[in-house]
Amino acid sequence: MDRQCFFDQHAKDWDSSRHAKEDFRLARVVALAQVQSGHAVLDVGTGTGVLVPHLLRTLGPAGRIAAIDLSAAMLETARHKGFPPNVTFSEADVHQIPFPNADFDRVICNAAFPHFADRARSLGEMIRVLRPGGILVISHPIGREAVNALHREAGGPVEEDRVPTANVMVTLLQGAALTDIGVIDEPEFYLVRGTKP
Repeated sequence: MDRQCFFDQHAKDWDSSRHAKEDFRLARVVALAQVQSGHAVLDVGTGTGVLVPHLLRTLGPAGRIAAIDLSAAMLETARHKGFPPNVTFSEADVHQIPFPNADFDRVICNAAFPHFADRARSLGEMIRVLRPGGILVISHPIGREAVNALHREAGGPVEEDRVPTANVMVTLLQGAALTDIGVIDEPEFYLVRGTKP
């Protein structure tokens, strides 16, 4: 079984397994991404669209959310939530993001980065579609160690998928030429952020 099949199989029950405090932490992700009204945001690895309501509260009707995921079943669950027309969902691979250069003010990759086969390439693609001065955020709202333990327990294709340490992430973002890099590595919240020059 590959990762796509794994997430397809879990899509129906995904939201019921979410952490009780996750909504508060997702709102924190949006705040730390400095999302503003009217921004265009790419939600990478959107899953069932858990981040979308929090983005919409800040973006307003003038904003735009493009949400991508590799799992068709996850996207189907997200589409059934009845989001407004300024939210679009697309089945897409982060290694080949189907949007033009410099198309987004913010790119947020929430709870998905460990599943990417080629981290350097996925970072390069996320940065490619980001506008100069735009912010890239990679987050895990239950914390790095909790995510890693969850993946070990889940087994199968995600068993070895790990959230990198803060130092490794800083090195990756510096290597991708991002600036103003910040890291939060708390027991129950993980976020790294960088700005495209």
